[in-house]
Amino acid sequence: MKEKKEEEMETPNNNIQSEKRKFRLYEHPWWSLLAVQVTIVVSIILAGNLVRWMGLSINLPVGQFTHGITFWILTIFIFVPFFLLLPKGKRTFRQYLDDIGLTRVQPFIRLVLLALSCYVILALSQAAASFVYRLSEGLPITGSFVRQVFDLSGDLPPGSSSLLVSFPSIFEEAVFRGIVLTVFLGRYSERKAIIFSALGFGLMHLLNLASGRELVWVLGQVVWAFILGLFYGYLFIKTRSLLPPMIVHYLGNVFIGSLTGYMQSRASVEIQVLYGVIFSLGIVPTTLMILWTRYFSSRWLPSGQSLRFSEKNVELPQQ
Repeated sequence: MKEKKEEEMETPNNNIQSEKRKFRLYEHPWWSLLAVQVTIVVSIILAGNLVRWMGLSINLPVGQFTHGITFWILTIFIFVPFFLLLPKGKRTFRQYLDDIGLTRVQPFIRLVLLALSCYVILALSQAAASFVYRLSEGLPITGSFVRQVFDLSGDLPPGSSSLLVSFPSIFEEAVFRGIVLTVFLGRYSERKAIIFSALGFGLMHLLNLASGRELVWVLGQVVWAFILGLFYGYLFIKTRSLLPPMIVHYLGNVFIGSLTGYMQSRASVEIQVLYGVIFSLGIVPTTLMILWTRYFSSRWLPSGQSLRFSEKNVELPQQ
């Protein structure tokens, strides 16, 4: 009888110890980042096979759009919430969408205004790259040149498919801000979490080596994606919404060809990378947009809109 009681007392303790030893991916941010990166690669391969099965060419705009949309949908709405259980463990799909900020779009008008005003800063910085490069050539900044730089018609239909092929890039925000940043915020301070998630965002661009681009160009993408990722992370934390970073990211990709076209047509790859790190997508716009976001959120976003991610990760009990 005594032995039976001892066994009954030991069983709950063993269950508790077993539960403590259980590995939860979301409690390990760096493993989570690696898992997300691998998932993206797997999704890209699966989406590529699907696009080819549909008879579409990835080299054409429709094929690029279909491929991009497909692999991000696979990553964000299937693999991450149902297999990786990120960013907060086992959750309902509705809770998952809220965790990553996809359902948080209020106050809508103010969030959109913040996004558009940040994009104006980004666009002016991109245009500044062309202006500075022209001055470095010893050529004047004339009115006709300014109109040339700000002529965005080259990135609009029917002459360009930029509006279409750039759209899937908005889902990068769902992955690296909504998912990865949220996971890091569960373990680190906001500042460190922003830096670490931006690092993951930058390193993801190493995949562009597979497209045959020059090594220096891809390394430049890694650097300026990291720098700009600092702004996207800060913007996400200040608004707790994916809407503003998605808008800025999308518009920044759509019109960069027009705003920096002059420099791209005349400068070497190395110079383009340098100007990208400083002006187009790097230090200057990131610094200015962070300062503006800080000011805007303190003045025109509701009290409590900027939330610290100090809530404990809550995993639903196993059924």
